[in-house]
Amino acid sequence: MIKTTCFFKAAIISLGLILSANITYGQGGVDNPTRALYIFDLSKYIDYGPGFADSSNFKIGVMLGDYDLIYELGNLAKTRTKIQDKPVMIVGFRNIESITHTQVLYLNKTAEFNIEKVKSKITGHQTMLITEGYEFRESMLNFIVVNGRPRYDINEELVKNAGMTIPQEVLFMAIKTKEDWQNLFDIASKEIEVQKETIRQQVETIDIQKQEILKQKALLDSLDKEITEKEKTLNEKQKVLDNQFRQISRQQGEISSQKQTIIVQQQEVQVQKDTLSSQKEKITLQIAAIDDQLKKIGEQEDKIKLQLATLEKQKLILYFVLFALLLVSFLGYYIYRSYKIKKEANIRLEEKNRTISLQKDEIEKQRDLAAAQRDQIAYQKKHITDSIMYAKRIQTALIPSLELFSDKLEHFVLYKPLAIVSGDFYWVSTVENKQIIICADCTGHGVPGAFMSMLGVTMLNEIVNNKHIIMPDQIIENLRQGVIKSFNQVADEDSIKDGMDISVCMVDFEKDLLWYSGANNPLYLIRGHELVHYRGDKMPVAIHYRMQPFTLHRIEIKKGDEFFIFSDGYVDQFGGPRQKKFMSNQFKESLVELDDVPMLGQAERLNDIFEAWRGDTPQIDDVTLIGIRY
Repeated sequence: MIKTTCFFKAAIISLGLILSANITYGQGGVDNPTRALYIFDLSKYIDYGPGFADSSNFKIGVMLGDYDLIYELGNLAKTRTKIQDKPVMIVGFRNIESITHTQVLYLNKTAEFNIEKVKSKITGHQTMLITEGYEFRESMLNFIVVNGRPRYDINEELVKNAGMTIPQEVLFMAIKTKEDWQNLFDIASKEIEVQKETIRQQVETIDIQKQEILKQKALLDSLDKEITEKEKTLNEKQKVLDNQFRQISRQQGEISSQKQTIIVQQQEVQVQKDTLSSQKEKITLQIAAIDDQLKKIGEQEDKIKLQLATLEKQKLILYFVLFALLLVSFLGYYIYRSYKIKKEANIRLEEKNRTISLQKDEIEKQRDLAAAQRDQIAYQKKHITDSIMYAKRIQTALIPSLELFSDKLEHFVLYKPLAIVSGDFYWVSTVENKQIIICADCTGHGVPGAFMSMLGVTMLNEIVNNKHIIMPDQIIENLRQGVIKSFNQVADEDSIKDGMDISVCMVDFEKDLLWYSGANNPLYLIRGHELVHYRGDKMPVAIHYRMQPFTLHRIEIKKGDEFFIFSDGYVDQFGGPRQKKFMSNQFKESLVELDDVPMLGQAERLNDIFEAWRGDTPQIDDVTLIGIRY
């Protein structure tokens, strides 16, 4: 059964590698985009040892023989940004002396580097040496291309000595014997020779065609130049003739128009002379008539002045009479309108009085009903508040006392429930000179979250104190099984998905070790003003589509190291000038800035920072933060 399972896993991995490679493989062999894709696919299946967890990124190094491969790896890293959850970085080395630590180092035999010197340079580092074109088992992982597809052999001894392991599924696909490798190598060599001959013949054909094209181009260029010069000469001559023709036509038209203008002007001058003579005679007669009319106008103006004075007096009298009539009419209308409005107001007032009387009776009934409801609500509120306060006393009694922390650990606990009871809880215990410290965030907050937290505390007491299970990954796994069993959770959409996110630490004082596992919750370690982020698994303590074992982190700690576990209430709090979340980056900066402050002082400062950021904004979730200095 185990062999069958390994076979199926190997088949799945093999199919994935072949499909990804066949996207860019052709019948002509392997190219740099394919090499880049194959290096990425192989890298994600290798276990790089315990030191890999502390690496901030995943480095792929290339001994520079073909610069196009660096370019293709960089392009692929833009879409495949992570390998084994770490950001990908591509680096190139011009010589063996410049090699630095990488997770993967690629070397092609055509680059003509001494492979023994390369292996000596990476000795002591957890670096997977992937080569192409070398002899059987001369490298950790060496491949060639046969019939358009890559095949590879693996030197398990070199891999093991470097502190790394390769899954059996990948070893299953490797070439096992030197004879098989030599046969494939011979086939690949023959294919390469055939391809070289084909390329040589194609190059010769292209050179011949290129010479013929150059000759034809030179002939066409000379003919085109001759035609262009002739066209230019003809165009210049045609322009000269067109200019001369336009000038002659313009001059003839100007002469004709000038003749006509002179004749017309002569005629107009004669007519103007005759007109001036007749106008002089008329003007003399009109001046005499105007003098007579001026005398008559003076006499009429005197009469008009007398008539205007009389009319002004009559207008004043008429305006006064009209104003008096208008005032009387307006007064009569106002009196009539006031009487009518008063009558209508009396009618509406009687109706309002009747309505008010009815409303008064209704209001008295509603007031009595509201008073009764108020008394009932007050009683219910007091009853509910008393029940929640009692639940708080029960929750407080279940959570272990902070005095259980060892005297060897300087610590603080920042605990800020959103309501009276909390969905967050912390838990500590000491077993065999080892300190177990836990911070958990249950689904929901308030009363539902408190019930879940009490269930979690009860289960932890059973797992650690009764069953003596102290390794963090096993604690979380047993807690997950307990939650699934308690809520009868199954993997379907209708089942209860309630659970918790948790961080579990175990401090071994004798060996100066910190063991950590997390379900969605991380651990921050600060050493020398630098923060290291250990991520928890992306699984809750409940039923989930991903039900894999939880990762166990082994961390060597020194005196003065600080580590923090917490729920998400602190970083998710809204506030600040733009009403945004506090966010993880700002939280990390605050922890590093407070590195030299005593732990209790850190708790006060972190609480002040939280409250200042929150301001008048309501708290949105329970907040739990545990800080420990070793």
